[in-house]
This record gives sequence, C-alpha cells and structure tokens, in this order.
Amino acid sequence: MRTVVRQAVRDVRTAPPPAPADPSADPVLAALRAVVDELAAHTRQVGELMLEVAPAYLSDTHAAGVLAPLEA
Repeated sequence: MRTVVRQAVRDVRTAPPPAPADPSADPVLAALRAVVDELAAHTRQVGELMLEVAPAYLSDTHAAGVLAPLEA
C-alpha cells in the first residue's frame, strides 16, 4: 500500500504531458484527443482530492479504509 501511495503522490505532483503541437487534421481524432485530455485533467484532480482525504499521517490500513468508499 505504501508503494501505491508514493506512486500516487509522484503522479499527482508530475505535470500532465503537454498537448501535441500538431493537432490531428481528422476531426474524429481531434475530438477523441479532447476527451482524453479532459479525462486526464479530471483524473489529476481526483488524485489530489484522494490524497487530501487520506493524509500521510494515516497508517496504510487506515488510509485504505478511508479511501475504500471512493473507489469505483
């Protein structure tokens, strides 16, 4: 569990990759890229919220219990 939390902290602190400089000319691919970018942005926010819900001072067992209702 500790390794998972450390990885989550690293992932949240790492900025998401920049959008490609040359967007696709295909409108379907451009729309899909926009959806993926939006999901990535929201996933980062959810990760930040989960880290706030289960701060570092909680034990691994207690943090898992706190985060369990938030799992989909």
